[in-house]
Amino acid sequence: MRQISVSLSDDLQNKISKIAAKSGKSLDECVALALKDYVENYEDVYKTDICAVDNLERSFFLSIGE
Repeated sequence: MRQISVSLSDDLQNKISKIAAKSGKSLDECVALALKDYVENYEDVYKTDICAVDNLERSFFLSIGE
């Protein structure tokens, strides 16, 4: 496993810390899970055959991936 450094706003760090405390996980575990979910959601959006959808659908798929 690789370590990285991430800068978080105080507000976001406080929210993640509260989630970590309630779930019994560490702050690092919660951040890693959040990043994993983000990447999986991003990949799901782009696994859709973007070439096969019209412009309206394309803008929808791209907007939910942001």
